[in-house]
Amino acid sequence: MIQHLAAVTMVLLLLLGGVAPPRAEDVKAVTIYPSDGYRAGAQWAIPLRLWVHEPRSLTTDLITRLVARPERRSAAEIARAHDRLSDLVADDESGEQVVLGFDEDPRQMTYRVADARGTPLASDLNGLIEGTVRLDVARVEELLRAQGSTQGWLRLRTRSSGHQGEGRVRLLASQGRSVISDIDDTLKITGIPAGREVVLENTFFRPFVVAPGMAQRYRALGAATAFHYVSGSPWALYRPLADFITAAGYPAGSFHLKSVRKNLLTAGAWQDLARLAGGEATRAQKRAQIGAIIGQFPARRFILVGDSGEQDPEIYRAIRQRFPRQIEAIWIRDVVDDRHRHPARLAGMTVIPASACRPDSDPARPAASGAPCGLNE
Repeated sequence: MIQHLAAVTMVLLLLLGGVAPPRAEDVKAVTIYPSDGYRAGAQWAIPLRLWVHEPRSLTTDLITRLVARPERRSAAEIARAHDRLSDLVADDESGEQVVLGFDEDPRQMTYRVADARGTPLASDLNGLIEGTVRLDVARVEELLRAQGSTQGWLRLRTRSSGHQGEGRVRLLASQGRSVISDIDDTLKITGIPAGREVVLENTFFRPFVVAPGMAQRYRALGAATAFHYVSGSPWALYRPLADFITAAGYPAGSFHLKSVRKNLLTAGAWQDLARLAGGEATRAQKRAQIGAIIGQFPARRFILVGDSGEQDPEIYRAIRQRFPRQIEAIWIRDVVDDRHRHPARLAGMTVIPASACRPDSDPARPAASGAPCGLNE
């Protein structure tokens, strides 16, 4: 099914990539992904990723019909797939110059995301703007007071004509505790060890199921703890994942997902679409993103949280070897029973038991033990 989804997506993007552009007066959506700011000398640096886009209703309908096979699905499953596929095939808007402002700003100042040389950036062929906004320390303190922020969160929104979007960023102190957390089979039951068919069913067609007890574990760490959600899921699933994390009671945090370049004129786009599910690309992505987070906050302590269904133990062990003074602990939800089968793999890690998820099992159906695969014992 993953190959079917990738093939359908690539063909339709190629065929429909030349459809008439939206009218100039249309308001384009801007997704402002949550991020963390860090102190850089006399300034705060806030890395930002923006996505400028418009929905492609016709394309989403076509892909939903081809992938969901409506004759086999309930109306709720079709509607869920339509919603979760929509951002994957949305129309990326290139060449857009997005202006941002902070809520409650008494001076109503505006900002553009800039590159390392301070040059303002426009959206690329995939609708993305990735760079940094820099603020003086006094300016940050003024904005925090104006918004009544107690944990470093600042709200911002688009100010440029023809754009609509809002988001939040968190300015993190140089010292403190952070949690770097996986999502699939760590925060929600995806069933990755059960195989790709099960993963896609749970990703696109079924309601997301929370991993029991994990939200309570996270909240028990306190409001001052920062959270960074690092996942191999594509950025196109950010919206449903963020909605799930909020609804399930997990703390708000920054997101770091897998890039999938959809514009077929972009180098690497075909490979990205073909590698939508896991693999070495995900392992390399996680290592790079986790290393970058820890590198930005060299005095913070980190708890790494993942699951045993893929390579989280190996990735986290390598990260701990690279940053031994900063890694406070590693927590692993054991969804493949490695605490009994391969205990050396989880040595030195805090193990969170869960019922084993076997190949060809289905988290939505009872396993032989009577508990759905991946749920806590």
